[in-house]
Amino acid sequence: MDRSDDGKELSRRDFLLRAAAAAALGAASGVKISEVSAAVASPSQSAWMKFRVLGRTKLQVSVLGMGTIKVENPAVLRAALDKGINFFDTAECYQGGNSEVKVGKGLEGRRDEAIVATKWHTDGSTPAKELLDSLDQSLKRLNMDHVDLVQIHGAESARQVESDELWEAFTQAKKAGKARFNGLSTHGNQVEVIRAAIKTGRYDAVLPAYNALIGERVGGVIAEAKKADVGVIAMKVLQPAHEGRSTNDAFKGLEGNPFQRSIQWVVRDTNVATGIVDMPTFDEVAENCAAAAASPSRADLDEFERAVALVSAGSCHLCGACTGQCPQRVRVADIMRCRLYCHGYGDRQRASELYRALPASASAAACLSCRQCRVVCPWGVPVQGRLEEVHGVLA
Repeated sequence: MDRSDDGKELSRRDFLLRAAAAAALGAASGVKISEVSAAVASPSQSAWMKFRVLGRTKLQVSVLGMGTIKVENPAVLRAALDKGINFFDTAECYQGGNSEVKVGKGLEGRRDEAIVATKWHTDGSTPAKELLDSLDQSLKRLNMDHVDLVQIHGAESARQVESDELWEAFTQAKKAGKARFNGLSTHGNQVEVIRAAIKTGRYDAVLPAYNALIGERVGGVIAEAKKADVGVIAMKVLQPAHEGRSTNDAFKGLEGNPFQRSIQWVVRDTNVATGIVDMPTFDEVAENCAAAAASPSRADLDEFERAVALVSAGSCHLCGACTGQCPQRVRVADIMRCRLYCHGYGDRQRASELYRALPASASAAACLSCRQCRVVCPWGVPVQGRLEEVHGVLA
């Protein structure tokens, strides 16, 4: 039974009225009435959005969340709220801290409608005081007294996940009312990191890369997290569509927009509470929300998966198999991620900033004089050539 904004059950008349309104909205926008079957599921928000529980936090999050690394106009966040998005992800390092400032401005006066996540950094031994100072600076930029979720940024090892200093920092932050829940994001060694997080029992949520290109590798551990009541937030949702840009025929003749299909592929997995997507413009907010509201058929998703298979060979899967292979200690996985941001996302500035932030000894400069690359990619990526390319463009 559906419930109204104050938690009371909706009458059948109210239910039918809202359903009719949703159907009319769908007809007006060209979306099939069958695609708005969940339109009355969360009447307190936009009639278009669906919601799921984020693990043990019990927070009701929109199935489509908003990444804010590229947002320039705070009004875009308010537009996202208007369409039912209530999960906003940021970090203290995004735009040198300016992302948090813009998130704060965008949610000003509407903080109670939003679930806000930010991040802090630890190498596994970072003192609790340093982490707490980082959180205080984030709250100052956000102009908020608390965040709903604070996450390790880019956890790569069990050592980071198991840090007692980190746990002490979060315990103090929670006691002070500055952070409600604890989580982590991970780009590399995702399976190891997520399993370590589950084992500790300390984490309320995890944020891994997950999409149709890498689903087979990550899907199992995501299911393990869901079973352990750890909320799953997916990132890199649009990676298949971005990779497809360099494969001209991959999505030729595909029924539907590959970016929208990428979103639909992720949110169809009920082990995922929300998938976050960067959407810095009003048009992207509208397009992505329409994708999240729709209910594609199994045949539609099968067709999309066949197209993704064409992209798969020779594309970086962000699997981390290359980590530690280079005897020169080049950070291959990080550099390949920079390449995705540059050529896939079309965000050269972000890619360049991340690449130049790497230690000089970990950059691809060593590749220029290397006579024989020892890194073997299971997906057939010509690693040395790609790394040299990135260095030439971003160094």
